[in-house]
Amino acid sequence: MPQSLLHPLPGAPVFAVAPEEAWPFLGAVLNATGCGIALLDRELRPVWVNAALSSLSCMEARAYLGRPLVDVWPKLATSLAPLLSRALSGEHVVEAPLIGALSVGSGERHLRVGLSPAHQAGVSVGVVLWMRDDTERAQAEERMRERESHMRGVADVACDGYFLHENGTVLDANRGIAQLLGHDAPRELIGHHLIEWVAPEYRPAVMSAVSRGVETPYEVLCVRRDGRRLPLEVLGRNVTWEGRQVRLAAVWDISGRKAAEERAERTEHFREQLLGVVGHDLRTPLQTIQMGTGALQRLGGMEEPQQRLVGHMAQAARRMERMIHELLDFTRARLAGGLPVHPEPLLLDRLVERVMEERRQAHPGRTLLMETQGDLRGNWDPARLSQLADTLLGSVLQHSPESTPVWLRLVGSVGGVTLSIRNDALTVPTEDHATLFEPFRRGRPASAEGLGLGLFIARQVATAHGGRLTLESFQGGTRFVVWLPREPPVR
Repeated sequence: MPQSLLHPLPGAPVFAVAPEEAWPFLGAVLNATGCGIALLDRELRPVWVNAALSSLSCMEARAYLGRPLVDVWPKLATSLAPLLSRALSGEHVVEAPLIGALSVGSGERHLRVGLSPAHQAGVSVGVVLWMRDDTERAQAEERMRERESHMRGVADVACDGYFLHENGTVLDANRGIAQLLGHDAPRELIGHHLIEWVAPEYRPAVMSAVSRGVETPYEVLCVRRDGRRLPLEVLGRNVTWEGRQVRLAAVWDISGRKAAEERAERTEHFREQLLGVVGHDLRTPLQTIQMGTGALQRLGGMEEPQQRLVGHMAQAARRMERMIHELLDFTRARLAGGLPVHPEPLLLDRLVERVMEERRQAHPGRTLLMETQGDLRGNWDPARLSQLADTLLGSVLQHSPESTPVWLRLVGSVGGVTLSIRNDALTVPTEDHATLFEPFRRGRPASAEGLGLGLFIARQVATAHGGRLTLESFQGGTRFVVWLPREPPVR
């Protein structure tokens, strides 16, 4: 049977209401709860409110008296009225959530409301309402949800997929891992053991990593729902989930990396085969031809047509030897990470003078002039720089008028040395500047000497020394400019 709100002490007289002298003590008790409390009569009008409720609603206690509660809190009336009716009919309402403003000045709040019917001698005399401000907790939960959403977003960006598991059983997963494994939604993974998606030959290693709590990345081959195999990289961490320790696994699809590694292996194999063919299989018969033509030229006694034929053969053999060297350099530059250099102390002007002397003998009618300035010492690869200077000088001589001089200028500065090779009558179309140093480009007009790799290799030589090679056009002429630091970079 319902009991009265106020329980008199045993042997004490029973009052229909609490005696006047008991109200201060009753108010102290009700104020001490920390909740907002109101005593409502049968018309649901407050007859007493505690200080906590006044503070919560930013309204003085007298503003409540004599007014129906739904009129006092109009913004809560729609959701509060059904609860009041239930309590008035005898039902206990426990912690009902409400959202709204208690007054104009209080702002919107998240509230928890409890309602209990009050009876006197078995007769309903009203309702007891208690109210707690739940705004901070609700906001904290919202922030927590936002942080969780943010972290899920970060995880989605940071890896291709992730899942939570306990001893291998999947507890939670994101859409990324579901798609990687060929499923439509994460829920299709939950409750299953992760071993279902691991290739048989990888299962012992994976279960060992799970049982030992390995926290370093490891590779695994998974089997998708459609049977296709997919290489993955996994990184696991222990985390707390719903109050217990579980395992978080981040996953990356490494199929692209594996394909790149396979291509690199094939490229390396091809490079070794190509270097073997060019460096040995072609050089051996070429050396035989060169030795034979040399022996015939030294032997003498041949008629003039035979001498010309042998001379043409010897020249063709030298051209083929140069092509082989260019192919080897091209292969090293493209497939082996650049040309190797072996620097040693040099005076660059002496090296360039030797190159110029060789070109004077090959072009006796040309005028070659050199100017030097500053300190020309440094550590460079003599064979490679001779190759660079000879290529540039030969290109200028080949494409410039025979009646015009070619100028070579060496300038030493604090940072390095600059070599420029200039001809005032040589012109290179602007549209050709961007492609001039590309491989297999023979220029205009095309030359039968070589494969069109000379300028490409010359730039690679400059780059291998930490320098640069550029082409500059000026009024009526063109020059190649090479800048070299005095010390090549350590490789």
